Amino acid sequence: MGKEGVVMASKQWRPRRRVLVVDDDPDIRLFLCDMLAHWRYEPLQAASGWEALEVLQCSRVDVVLLDLVMPTMDGLDTLHEIKRHYRDLPVIMMSALMTPQLGRELLAEGAQDWMEKPVRREALSVALLSVPTLSGRADHSTTGSGDA
Repeated sequence: MGKEGVVMASKQWRPRRRVLVVDDDPDIRLFLCDMLAHWRYEPLQAASGWEALEVLQCSRVDVVLLDLVMPTMDGLDTLHEIKRHYRDLPVIMMSALMTPQLGRELLAEGAQDWMEKPVRREALSVALLSVPTLSGRADHSTTGSGDA
């Protein structure tokens, strides 16, 4: 096999990056997971902070998209638990209540980035491409519409 064949084989066998979407709203989870799959990520879902921690115990995850306002265990408590057990795992926070001040506070708490909800396609793309382990690994140039 020539050099070109080796390059092609390595592209085909590279594992897709896993993104865990944590949101109590099933419509938002579905929308984000569909967009991520379209961009060739492997989306995983969790409906709560507790469920997210269970997914992290049994699955390799490259980045977490985490809603701030959820019942039982909110996003901030979930972020603290994730950072306690998986210190280097990037977490991107999202909330309809997001402000620049709140975003700065979340960054200080260990979040990689933050986004307002409804999540805009472009904002999600920029946030994912800012994660060092994900940059250059997916094609975000394909069209998609809508916000979540």
